[in-house]
Amino acid sequence: MKSRIFIIFTFLLLVSSLAHAQISTSIQGIDLTLSNESPVPGQKITITAESYVSNLNSSNISWTINGAAYQKGVGLVSITVQAPALGKKMTIGITAVTPAGKTMINSATVTSGNVDLILESGGYAPPMFMGKIPLTYQNSYRIISMPHLADATGKEYDPRTLVYQWTKDSRLVQDQSGYGKQVFTWTDEIVPRQRIVDLKVFTRDGTQQAEKFIAIQSGAPSITFYKDDPLYGTYFNKAVNGNVGLGTAGELSVLAVPFGFNKPDSTLGDLSFLWMLNSQEQESLSSNQSITLRAPGDSSGSSDIQLTVSNNKDILEKADGAFTASFVQNSNQTATVNNTTNSNGL
Repeated sequence: MKSRIFIIFTFLLLVSSLAHAQISTSIQGIDLTLSNESPVPGQKITITAESYVSNLNSSNISWTINGAAYQKGVGLVSITVQAPALGKKMTIGITAVTPAGKTMINSATVTSGNVDLILESGGYAPPMFMGKIPLTYQNSYRIISMPHLADATGKEYDPRTLVYQWTKDSRLVQDQSGYGKQVFTWTDEIVPRQRIVDLKVFTRDGTQQAEKFIAIQSGAPSITFYKDDPLYGTYFNKAVNGNVGLGTAGELSVLAVPFGFNKPDSTLGDLSFLWMLNSQEQESLSSNQSITLRAPGDSSGSSDIQLTVSNNKDILEKADGAFTASFVQNSNQTATVNNTTNSNGL
């Protein structure tokens, strides 16, 4: 009796072994990784397959895009494709068959999107200034995001209906992240170093997303000098550089504009001005943003003017500037004035 039981048990094991060798098993033992999970439309991305249960390098691998055959080959563990148009989806499928007959399948969905980031600095610039305000130490900053995510019809979502995840220096800024929060603000710390701000934007259902980061490197503020005419005002269209003449009138007013400093628009705030004339400090001008130069009446020559502007509150904000003022003898100036007057018939 014991002999029969042993024979039957052995037979069952044999049948089980034969059945396992003849029938391939379909399992999802394969992982897909995208080189960029938030590509922009048309960007090339690489999809890589990995498996921790089988050797893919010896497997027959077939790739499909939206159900259509794309590429196949032994050990073809990665492919490169272009991200779809805005609002479209691309389904990447993979089938891997091992030499032992085991089949592994998986798929991944690829979408596209984009986001523009507009960086603004709270530093000072003169009225009507058309350029970019410099990014200086201890400034306040604001980043405005303009995301581009679209539905299946190609219509872009309203930015106010998207979810924003702001990260600064690899740390999630929880209080500025969330639904509709497309603006990010902060004041730079006293330690000067590069800041990395990263933004991920999602639709509410999480089916589409876009990502963008910006590297922000602040620097020292600067000073620019402009002629300040009593009749026509400040000539902001031309800066005073190097050497400037006092002209026929023998007098010149120069305005110093502190670009990038933290200061109110209408007052000097916490700024102090250290004017130097031929290396001599002009204490009476410590709160003056401009200086008026007059030529001596009996000599020709030049004077060196230096200026140091400091922020007494934000100690990293400091800038130096300099120019040279040239003048001639008063008699020559008088002759020039007379000639000009005669030519005008006055």
